[in-house]
Amino acid sequence: MFQDRPGWQKLKLRHCLKLSFTSISSLDHVRAFSQTVARSSFYEQNKRGAEYPVFPLDKKHWTQHILDGAKIFVGECKLFWEETKEHFRNDPPIYQDGDTKVIFRFDSKECLEKWSIGSDKINKEGFSDCNFLINDKGKGVFHGTVDITPPKDGRNRFAGYCGIKSIRKTKSFLRDDWYNWNAFTHLEMKVKGDGRNYMININMGMYFDITWFDMYTYVLHTRGGPYWQVVRIPFSKFFLTYKGRTQDKQDPMPRHKVNGVGITAAAVSGPFHLEIDYIAVYRDMSHTEETAYEMYNMPMQIVTA
Repeated sequence: MFQDRPGWQKLKLRHCLKLSFTSISSLDHVRAFSQTVARSSFYEQNKRGAEYPVFPLDKKHWTQHILDGAKIFVGECKLFWEETKEHFRNDPPIYQDGDTKVIFRFDSKECLEKWSIGSDKINKEGFSDCNFLINDKGKGVFHGTVDITPPKDGRNRFAGYCGIKSIRKTKSFLRDDWYNWNAFTHLEMKVKGDGRNYMININMGMYFDITWFDMYTYVLHTRGGPYWQVVRIPFSKFFLTYKGRTQDKQDPMPRHKVNGVGITAAAVSGPFHLEIDYIAVYRDMSHTEETAYEMYNMPMQIVTA
């Protein structure tokens, strides 16, 4: 989008001269601001990761973006007004023991707008492929094929993953929002599996970039056959991971900062098929465990990854 505007190359040159004291001949080696390859081990420029561009390629003129924004402006104002009324009403729901709150119910094609799919084939990192749809019985179907064969591109040594993920929860004007699950103790799902194990991922909506990729994960064990199963997983069983790596130091899940839910099929080659009726949260007052894992402080000389 920005590269097509007049004077872009001149602006880029001026920007590089301000940020670098190198010679003019070294300006060709300065990366564009739209690339997100991190220069340090901590800084993250984009919530998608360092290997993805901040600004996707977009051929729309800037006037078209203004027109697109005007189309949703009235709807966002109405949503903001409803949020304001809800804030001053200050009447949060009260949940009792045994209550269930459905977060996602897959009974219509409209619910698919709240979800996105991903695989190594989509990201040009492998050959796994998947799809997420609503069948004729009004149930969500996550299906595809996992292929752990890595591509011969010299960059990726491992491959083989497919996943679905709910889009980030937002308020009016695309501001970040969170699910507050402090009143609940379990994640509940009604599924019909194929005997394969899946990973359930709960994404956190943290503020600082070092916590953008914090995620709590647990295994979903499915049974093969024609029968539905209701699975309840305590939040205390979910373990903290960062970019797919289990952390040595575990912390209880901050259930008031949940930003999304995902399901991943990986590691084992072959087809998979998972039907989903709903995803909900469940309250069990007899469950008082905060975390199922050891809570200890690592010595200062040991660096955890």
